[in-house]
Amino acid sequence: SLTMSKQLVSSCMALMVLFSVLLIIPKTEAQQRCTKVIAPETQCLLLKCREECFKTLNGFGTCVENPPGSDNYTCNCMFDCPTSPQLPAVDHFNVSTGLNASQV
Repeated sequence: SLTMSKQLVSSCMALMVLFSVLLIIPKTEAQQRCTKVIAPETQCLLLKCREECFKTLNGFGTCVENPPGSDNYTCNCMFDCPTSPQLPAVDHFNVSTGLNASQV
């Protein structure tokens, strides 16, 4: 029965870790979502908005009332923010491949 309780504890721990990871992921994603208004001076047409948003920013476009309560809609494009921490990693990668190329 001792091994059974150990297994139960370890499986509970695994579940807790899994849940905490699942809870953390949406928060980090939420921070990396950006919104940009496309053509704010024009009336939003959903199909055109979605197409333009997808073509320019690889994002998802929606029509939003602006100001709220009016008949004026603007195209809001939600997309993944360009994250700055990735840039140095890419530069570092390029530098290391450059060094490897010169060594060959």
